[in-house]
Amino acid sequence: MSDRKARLEITVDPRLSAYAEHLVETGKAPSLSAVVNDALSEKERRDRQALDRLKETAAQADPAKVARMLKHVDAQAAALPGR
Repeated sequence: MSDRKARLEITVDPRLSAYAEHLVETGKAPSLSAVVNDALSEKERRDRQALDRLKETAAQADPAKVARMLKHVDAQAAALPGR
């Protein structure tokens, strides 16, 4: 993956556009691109953090209980019409 930035054409809600422009106008962000980069970076960080928590929780799961639950789910799915 290249470190070269990609040019995107996006549309955003008017209130978000106004907010982003406000951040730039008040000096809280250097550019609209910086606002979008920061927002996407934060979203990526939160998603990664949530996945890490999920993995930690899964590592503590009781395999026998998980197997029983999956068997129950499979039985319910098999009873659905069209299966």
